[in-house]
Amino acid sequence: MIIGLAGTFGSGKGTVVEYLKNKGFVQYSSSKLLGELVEREGNPKTRAYLSPMATRLQQEYPGGVVEKNYREKFLVENPHNAVFESIHRQSEANFLRNVGGFIIGIDADLESRYARTVLRNEGEKDRQGFEDFKKQIRIEEEGGGDHSRDNNIRAVINSADAILFNNGTLEELHAQVDTVLARLGK
Repeated sequence: MIIGLAGTFGSGKGTVVEYLKNKGFVQYSSSKLLGELVEREGNPKTRAYLSPMATRLQQEYPGGVVEKNYREKFLVENPHNAVFESIHRQSEANFLRNVGGFIIGIDADLESRYARTVLRNEGEKDRQGFEDFKKQIRIEEEGGGDHSRDNNIRAVINSADAILFNNGTLEELHAQVDTVLARLGK
């Protein structure tokens, strides 16, 4: 089974990925691959370099960074179950569907998402005030910005085969994942 995971910022994508990995899925991270490519060019892993790299890959691969991950890593490793994280563009979702994958969206209320990002404090997006957080997610989730015109996470979520709402407990989120996996045939 191939799953593409599309989620709003701070919605719990990483938590879902970890749960799927515990169920035997192999993770293919768009952010990790983009970071490797940016660093290979001698640049820091910041939005100023990651987003243009994603746009460049989109020109080379119709399915963007997801397709590059699929062709260069997934096809070599050929795991039984895989999760591609994170799907930001409809073209990436379409690519995964064309190779037999399913798209799972994940969302949560805005305040919960902000609280999670502040708690994890892992990067530049996690270290901003609530108003800046709202502006940044609007760009990332609905498209916009210099290099993210094709980004529309919200459209990918809305077209997903299943949507998880992470507004409850960890156990409730896991139960939602299990329900979706059963429905998709895993």
